[in-house]
Amino acid sequence: MKVDNTFDKTELLEQLSTAYGLHLQSITFFPEGEDSYGYVVASETGEEYFAKASTAVPNSRLQVALLLRHQCNISGVVAPLETQGGKLSVPWQDFRVALFPFIEGKSRWDLWKIGKDFTDAELSRTGALLAAIHECTDAIASDKLTVAKYDLPERHELHTVLEAPKQIPPRNRYQKQLLAAIAEHRSEVLQAVERYDRLGRSAVASQTPFVITHGDPTPGNLILDTENRLHIIDWDGVCLGPPEKDLVSFTGERFEVVLESYLAERRNRVRLHADIFGFYIYEWAINEIRDYGTKILFKNNDAQQNEYDWESLQDYLPPARELMEDGIAAVQNTLGRYHLLPKNSGG
Repeated sequence: MKVDNTFDKTELLEQLSTAYGLHLQSITFFPEGEDSYGYVVASETGEEYFAKASTAVPNSRLQVALLLRHQCNISGVVAPLETQGGKLSVPWQDFRVALFPFIEGKSRWDLWKIGKDFTDAELSRTGALLAAIHECTDAIASDKLTVAKYDLPERHELHTVLEAPKQIPPRNRYQKQLLAAIAEHRSEVLQAVERYDRLGRSAVASQTPFVITHGDPTPGNLILDTENRLHIIDWDGVCLGPPEKDLVSFTGERFEVVLESYLAERRNRVRLHADIFGFYIYEWAINEIRDYGTKILFKNNDAQQNEYDWESLQDYLPPARELMEDGIAAVQNTLGRYHLLPKNSGG
């Protein structure tokens, strides 16, 4: 959840109207997402769009989404609209703002919140959609894309968070709670980082071919529209990486539903590695500690945002090592049943 910024949105609405040649008349904050600001924008005739304001999404990533949608004909990809001048975003304040079609429907996360989920058929379509994206790698010039590394992004930020109890006094109750939790669980976090680094070294040794990955096909980014068509949104994390980077979001009791349709679409031209899945399982947990810790200690000025970030952090501090190891073992067993493990692989 994101708390809105305080900037006047009238200027943004006017700027979008001019850039896209649309008669836009209203803009409403959309309180989803983590690192960007989202707005539902409506025209005079009732058409709705989604405006996303971000400080860190280069146009090259938006361009990949556009190519996947139009050059590779992947209808489930929600790509940015082009301005009248052929641009994929416009400047506003300290942000770049991209405009997308607004998808009316429910995300998988919306369903989770009311105790429901995608059906097996819908999960199967998700696997096929990811495979279609991965299969399109050779058709798109991706030399400007970020290449995934088997190393922790912004590792220095995690170090700063872990050292914070010795260096900064708390300024509010959320910082006080966080600093106490870090002091208590610091050694457990460091043990998780050691395991993560070992998995990373194993991942490097696998030399698995990289594909275009969405990077974050989590429940909030998968939407079923009112006609039950599947869409994938939010291309902030698109990069060249291993297939496991996307597939890890579906490991769990129905992993095989996604895996079967994924393999069918890729015609079994793939080998998967349990250690790479493990690498991303650990990376998610460690990154959440780094990200929410950094926000609470150094970025947030809003008590409501602090409250949300502190509550979100509870699932990851301390790291659930036993649960993560069980998850890696389950993936290993599944890959073995599908004969997807490389020869002589112990996982």
